[in-house]
Amino acid sequence: MESPPYFYAFVLFGAALSGAVIYLITHKQSSKEIKLLLSFSAAYLLGLSFLHLFPELFSSGIKNAGWYVLGGFMLQVVLDFFSHGIEHGHAHTHKNIGTKFLVSIMASLWIHAFIEGMPFGGAMSTHVHDHGHDHVHGAAGHDHRATLLLGISLHKVTETLVFTALLIGSGIKKTKAILLIVLFALVAPAGAFVHYFFGDCGIESLTPKVTGVLIGILLHVSTTIIFESEEGHKFNWVKFLSIILGIGMAAAVS
Repeated sequence: MESPPYFYAFVLFGAALSGAVIYLITHKQSSKEIKLLLSFSAAYLLGLSFLHLFPELFSSGIKNAGWYVLGGFMLQVVLDFFSHGIEHGHAHTHKNIGTKFLVSIMASLWIHAFIEGMPFGGAMSTHVHDHGHDHVHGAAGHDHRATLLLGISLHKVTETLVFTALLIGSGIKKTKAILLIVLFALVAPAGAFVHYFFGDCGIESLTPKVTGVLIGILLHVSTTIIFESEEGHKFNWVKFLSIILGIGMAAAVS
């Protein structure tokens, strides 16, 4: 039986709060460092998806695995319409934004964050994973939640930073903004525990299905960040290097 995902929940919660703290200290929602962190985390998640999560998903034995990936991708397309791109580092802040506008953004981010947290509530029940070596890893000894945690945590830092900038820039009271940030930080851990509860009830096929949806979401978010053009469509060597490093780290993790 899986242990409750206390560690994963704590790290996800802390990563989200750290993004808010960074903004409250620096009052910057965009800088060269933040853009490079976005590029690195996006490349890491993209590499992790192709090199580890995809093989794990298709070796899980569930039917129509690709449809869960496509479903997650299209879900993020819809969520982006309501969140206005906060998931990949954009927020257009202005005073006195409407309540409907703010609610639509939060609803989209809540759904996105909840799904992000769900895979941490359970490991794949079956897993044949061959990296091109002369051996195959079994499910019991090859759990990718720890490596996924790094990428999702980095993503949540930038995500919450931009969300905090939107809230503070909208003119709402600071105490209300902090409350909304804390609630948002709790959403991903809640996803992990909900998944753990249902998985503990015997729904073993839930983990690969959730993972498939998450892969689709990550593909949309990461490719959007990576393929965003620089001003003047100039090639940015530093961004390119951060992308190479992110993919390299994804390739290096076991």
